[in-house]
Amino acid sequence: MMKPRTQRLCRRPGFTLVELLVALTLLGLLVGMLATSFYSVTQAWTSGRSAIDSIGHSDYLMEQLTAALRSAYYPGEGEKYGFILVDDGDENDTFEWTKVGPALVGEDAAFADVPHRIRVSVTEPEGDFPGGFTVRAWRQDLQLDDFDPEIDTVELTLSPRVVGINCRLLDPDQERDVNDELNWIDEWAKTNTLPSAIELTLYMKPNEDGEDPIESKRIIEVPMAALSQNPSLGSSATKDSRSVTNTSGGGGGAPGGGPM
Repeated sequence: MMKPRTQRLCRRPGFTLVELLVALTLLGLLVGMLATSFYSVTQAWTSGRSAIDSIGHSDYLMEQLTAALRSAYYPGEGEKYGFILVDDGDENDTFEWTKVGPALVGEDAAFADVPHRIRVSVTEPEGDFPGGFTVRAWRQDLQLDDFDPEIDTVELTLSPRVVGINCRLLDPDQERDVNDELNWIDEWAKTNTLPSAIELTLYMKPNEDGEDPIESKRIIEVPMAALSQNPSLGSSATKDSRSVTNTSGGGGGAPGGGPM
């Protein structure tokens, strides 16, 4: 008689319900930590990129403003060539002057190489108009009698990232020595002249709502200010130039420098 074979039962290892719950909890925590880290890195990258763009915009505008103010035009007389400042608040100034060259208007502008008036301001967005750092420009001379820059010119937005601009001028009446601090004023009553130096502050749109704007500041000297504030310098220079011309031309001509 044969004996029945004994079967050995093999128990496979498994997970209990408690172990599964613990594993799922740890997995959820790990995924949450990874998601939080990824979000933080993404936000930091976005903020950094936005800050770099704002700095790039402000640097470009400051370079354009520097070139435009340093190319201010003044023929020696005439109020229409002076500097005008309208102070609408600490971060909302409008100012205009006469200049030559392509700065702020571009080389393609028909009047870039002749004296033209330019007005800088910061405007609010309205409809399809993005607002921001805007420029109006028009030819200084040879305009029609009924020409109105508010109607007959177009505002050009150079950067919608600018939310404010502040303009301060070096006080021309300050008596100081090398150790005195510079006195900056917010009003310019001498609208038939140019200021010697201008302190400009651009306020760029912040990265996050509720944050303070990003500030960019620069001091710009105006070479034509001395002539505008003392027109006799221009007449003296003209007389000196004529004197030199006559003297240099006298050696090869008739007596007195006249033609032979």
